[in-house]
Amino acid sequence: MIYELKFTDIGEGVHEGELLLWHVGSGDSVKEDQVLAEVETEKVEVEITSPVDGVVESLEKKEGDVVNVGEVLVKIETSNTPPAEIKEPPPKDESLFKPTAPFKESQEKPRSNSGPVLAAPAVRKKAREMGINIAEVKGSGPGGRVLFPDLDIHTKTSTEQVEKQPAIVPQTGLEERTPLRGIRRAVARNMRKSKDTAAHFTVHDEVDMSSLDRLKDAAESMATSEDVKITYLPIIIKCLIPALKEFPILNSSLDDNKEEIVTKHYYNIGIAVDTEDGLIVPVIKNADQKNIWELAAEIKDLAERARSRDLKLEEVQGGTFTVTSIGNIGGAMATPIIRWPEVAILGVMKGKLRPVVIEENGEPKIAIRRMMFLSISVDHRIVDGATVARFLNRLIQYIENPGLVLLREK
Repeated sequence: MIYELKFTDIGEGVHEGELLLWHVGSGDSVKEDQVLAEVETEKVEVEITSPVDGVVESLEKKEGDVVNVGEVLVKIETSNTPPAEIKEPPPKDESLFKPTAPFKESQEKPRSNSGPVLAAPAVRKKAREMGINIAEVKGSGPGGRVLFPDLDIHTKTSTEQVEKQPAIVPQTGLEERTPLRGIRRAVARNMRKSKDTAAHFTVHDEVDMSSLDRLKDAAESMATSEDVKITYLPIIIKCLIPALKEFPILNSSLDDNKEEIVTKHYYNIGIAVDTEDGLIVPVIKNADQKNIWELAAEIKDLAERARSRDLKLEEVQGGTFTVTSIGNIGGAMATPIIRWPEVAILGVMKGKLRPVVIEENGEPKIAIRRMMFLSISVDHRIVDGATVARFLNRLIQYIENPGLVLLREK
């Protein structure tokens, strides 16, 4: 009989993926749990494994195709097993979807030269960046797998061959077209969906960072590990929690289908991470239950693994509120886009020394202080302007007087 392996739902908000690599070809024998393909979603890279023993009858999708949930990926001819004994995998069967790091080498048996090209996703990406057709590259790895050095050798060989030929004057090209794929494609779609769905509006305000600087210096001096660097972000998250508890509507989402506001009484804070492949938002679960050093360590770990594409699916799901910090890059103000279906996102800008008017002993005076703008975008369908202004006032109060956070802790 013929078993149709479909691309199934692997988690919250994942409706499609890009087929990066086939590990098998038509006519190949496969075993249960054998890796068949690698798929990149907006969340993570996953390996798709076979739930049955059999022979590949046909590959229904090509490398580079975008596959929607429910579409058939591959047809496998099995033995004369009655249909009742071969069960369709449940919608979220994690045995079919195993997170994979981009540099992970396959342990599958060598394939014939007529089969799909063997190469890790990172190597394939590098080949695209270099303008190389990876099918033309001779692989030196196991089973003919293409490795990074093979790309350089291919480029050098091609250049030498061209130099031996008569010179060809290329046409002048002032444009470059790159397929919108992978994470960048997912980011584009999600941003468009958020803008089309949520009624965005943004409020800006500024905060005096003097107390934040003192607390940051004190935290660094008390750090027990040199591996953990205390930045402003974990302290701001710590100040953010009591403000969210006081204004829970900012820690909610809207169920559009049921027309219900879902208020979350747990605090999973997403942190936007800039990577070479695009924006990834890992989530700090139960941030309210962690101290500044624990938050700093988790931020460092999640950011590093986001950039190496080594996050697990659950680590990019379940956020209730998102913080995007571009202070280390620059920029005075921004209008961040909400990570739908959340209702708010906080933008943390770059702190700069500026002259400001402060009050001392009841008298105004000019002082030099490090000031930072905060930009919060909210869904106006759920949050009114007055509410977000009060929330931002409270957050600024906690940042400028972090000792007040202790008064809110149980």
